[in-house]
Amino acid sequence: MSEDQIDKNTDTEQQSSEAKKVCARGCATLFFVAMLFVGSIWGVGLGVFVYFLDDAETTIAALDEFRPKVGSKVYSTDGEELGEFAIEARQLVPLNDIPLNLQKAFIATEDDTFYTHKGVRPLAVMMAIKDAIRTNRLRGASTITQQIVRNIEGTGISKEQTVSRKLKEMLVALQLERQYTKDEILELYLNQIFLGVSAHGVESASRQYFLKNVSELTLGECAMLAGLTRAPNVNQPFKAPENAEKRRNIVLYQMLHNGFITQEEYETAKAEDLRESVIRPEERAMYIGKKDNRWTPNKFKAPYFVEEVRKFIGKPPAPFQISAFQEELFEEGLQISTTVDMRIQKAAKEVLLRHLEAFDTKKLELLKKQGKESEFVPVSGAIVCLDNRPGIEGYVRAMVGGRDYNTKKFNNVTQAKRQPGSSVKPFVWLTAFDNGMTPSDYMDDSEVKFVDRYGNVYEPKNFSKKFEGPIPIRYALEKSKNIVAIRLAERFKTPLVRSYMYSAGFKLPINEGLSMALGANDTRIIDQAEAYSTIANGGLRVTPTIITEIRDRDGIVRFDHSDFRKLKRVFPADATYQLTHVMQGVCTPDPRGRVWPSGWRTKDLARPRAGKTGTTNNNTNVWFCGFTAQFTCIVWIGYEDNRSLGKGSEYTGGKLASPLWAEFMIKAHEGMPVVDFKVPPGVEFYKINRITGLAGGEYDEAYIRGTKPLVYKPIHEVEVELEDLSFTSFQ
Repeated sequence: MSEDQIDKNTDTEQQSSEAKKVCARGCATLFFVAMLFVGSIWGVGLGVFVYFLDDAETTIAALDEFRPKVGSKVYSTDGEELGEFAIEARQLVPLNDIPLNLQKAFIATEDDTFYTHKGVRPLAVMMAIKDAIRTNRLRGASTITQQIVRNIEGTGISKEQTVSRKLKEMLVALQLERQYTKDEILELYLNQIFLGVSAHGVESASRQYFLKNVSELTLGECAMLAGLTRAPNVNQPFKAPENAEKRRNIVLYQMLHNGFITQEEYETAKAEDLRESVIRPEERAMYIGKKDNRWTPNKFKAPYFVEEVRKFIGKPPAPFQISAFQEELFEEGLQISTTVDMRIQKAAKEVLLRHLEAFDTKKLELLKKQGKESEFVPVSGAIVCLDNRPGIEGYVRAMVGGRDYNTKKFNNVTQAKRQPGSSVKPFVWLTAFDNGMTPSDYMDDSEVKFVDRYGNVYEPKNFSKKFEGPIPIRYALEKSKNIVAIRLAERFKTPLVRSYMYSAGFKLPINEGLSMALGANDTRIIDQAEAYSTIANGGLRVTPTIITEIRDRDGIVRFDHSDFRKLKRVFPADATYQLTHVMQGVCTPDPRGRVWPSGWRTKDLARPRAGKTGTTNNNTNVWFCGFTAQFTCIVWIGYEDNRSLGKGSEYTGGKLASPLWAEFMIKAHEGMPVVDFKVPPGVEFYKINRITGLAGGEYDEAYIRGTKPLVYKPIHEVEVELEDLSFTSFQ
């Protein structure tokens, strides 16, 4: 080899060596850059993963703390469910109470591998992505676990169609499956899912569509509910029965395909008449109150009463305090125990409506004869019943505030202000008895005129327009003598009489004019009931009670009425009993002695009773207010616009309200023993003549120890016709 060739080879080797060195340096650089890139991607990915993982933990914590919005249930005194206050109609039920067919129906249509996957289905996700690329539409691939994650409030996972949201949802689902069992996840899902109209969860949906508990559903009904998951309001049977049936059949086929049901079960369920089993809203109204499980949210038995319960919780009157807020009433699953007795409540409603309808029938016939049929309007009325028995005094057992709560929610018992007429007279007589008078003392039932300081003349009249001269005050109350009531108010002064009325339970303002003795001032029916119960309870006053206890969903007591319950002595027991005994005379006729007191039409209630009628000017309001040892009951009848019920004695409290009161009280006392009023110490009985009040007759009358009936009729001087009342007014 020549020297030149050797030099060339040497140069070539040097160049090759240098090229290899350059290549090595380039590869190292590329490798370093590649590793840097991969590391960056890994770091970013790890950061994103850690971010999502941390967010997932927060979301899981939100799920741990999640409490579904549950309505509050109201119960009667014997545990009957009256209804539920709810924003979302939801009834929580354990998985064991949910039929297996219903569980399988939802699994078949929503997630047929629910019990085998770990929270997500990768294959389903890949197929969904493939379809999205091909059709430009994203179809569902979510498992039941994923649906829970995005549908529960507080998780922070929205429903927007983004990759980041989907990744987060999947990661949370995987975490959820690690912390909860499959049965726990399925139970949460079936209690949370929205199924159309106002139903959240399978139990409320079952009641909404079929008026059944979920445990009573047929296979076909189970499949129909499961078929609502994709588009609840589009497929719900009230609006679109054809859609509902089509979706039901699809679910049934999916159950058959997955081996959840047999061919025979499939055919039988598919043949079920969906239109027959679904109870439409207009039909559902007929079932309200007939069965405990025939339920509609915010529709109640005893609706006037339950509305008072709602108001009480929202704004409890002093001194009551409730550790619950109005918002909790609709969301936190309170258990509200009340005092209403549904046996007595139903009797009150039935008797009241029947008497009002009978009145309307006669009134319409009369107007037709007079050619005034266009003037007809339905009459209104109300009834309230309080318990008098020891330990439960003041419990409201029945309240009917009008004819139909659905058409008129105004509660006449608690909201209407009405003149009570003669039904206030017992409190005038109580003032007299407690200040020295006896049932046998006489007052002059003669025409009289009064003039005030301004020269205005007041000339009261008896309802009958007749006057009997000097009569015992016990007989004057039996015959409801207006003149005697006015004279008693004049004698003891109206401020004192007013103080007795307030002490008994009247709450609205009472003017001091003499007409207060005839019931010229407005009152409320519930106040009238409280005042009469004070007499029935022997002078002990107690505030009417409608709620006994409130517990939250965890069983914690939020309200206990016994913490606030108090009986307050406001009148002496002896004077109160003396009044009660005289009021018994108001209700007790004596055909032999030709005594027909104003409340004699209560005679069919064959047990000790006391009460008083009431009729206002122009017969606009008629009342009967009375009590037994067990119950106090107030009945009112009148028109909403204060028009007259009619002219004459046919339209009085004695004729219209007394029979209604007696009929209701007979039903209220069914199965209860006959109990007489308890005679307190310091009361003695004497035989008197019932009409004259003088000693020596056959009628037993009560007297406070140290007093006794008169032997001779007192001599009354002729009084001046025009009496000076410059110290007062009439109104």
